[in-house]
Amino acid sequence: MARPRRSEQTREALISAGIDQISTHGYHGTGIKQILDIVNVPKGSFYNFFASKEAFVVELVKTYNHNLLNEVQQFRRGPGASLSPLNQIRQVAKYALQKHADTQCQKSCLIGALAIDIGSESVMCQQALTLATQEWQALYIELFSLAQQAGEVRMDMSAQQLTRVYWSTWEGSLLEMKVSKNTQEAADTLESVLGVLFKPVLSAA
Repeated sequence: MARPRRSEQTREALISAGIDQISTHGYHGTGIKQILDIVNVPKGSFYNFFASKEAFVVELVKTYNHNLLNEVQQFRRGPGASLSPLNQIRQVAKYALQKHADTQCQKSCLIGALAIDIGSESVMCQQALTLATQEWQALYIELFSLAQQAGEVRMDMSAQQLTRVYWSTWEGSLLEMKVSKNTQEAADTLESVLGVLFKPVLSAA
């Protein structure tokens, strides 16, 4: 197999450093020079790959989202294949929370962090974040639909409605966790949603 060209390696290194730094310090707290110093490349190299900081962030979102979704799908095809849909959802949350615990909650979800930092000030970035969110929600709609078919969650709400509630809870838990540094509280909140609020509604006798 041919080795990646040095230019490709540099681009990948810039993206990796960008994801790491913005997840930790936020969009406005991360400068291009900061990333260039980590990768140890001149400023001109950055603009050979990315037209602007905004264009760079768009690539970060795409790469970050692609990698995470790929990990989830590999889990579903591999170790998680024998789990029920609801337990797959639980394990995805457990895995994500463990990643936050490993960094002592110093890093945020890149998508959530950028959504807060950038808001509507960049149309280009906002579009990338919207697409990333839609991709995650499509995954959860599929999982909640399967969980409904398996009788694991309530049927009086659509899979889309369940997904919106769960996604909002997840993003809110990440914000709280950033302050409290406590992943267990986030885990308990998510389990309350899955095991209590989404519990199948028993029909009247």
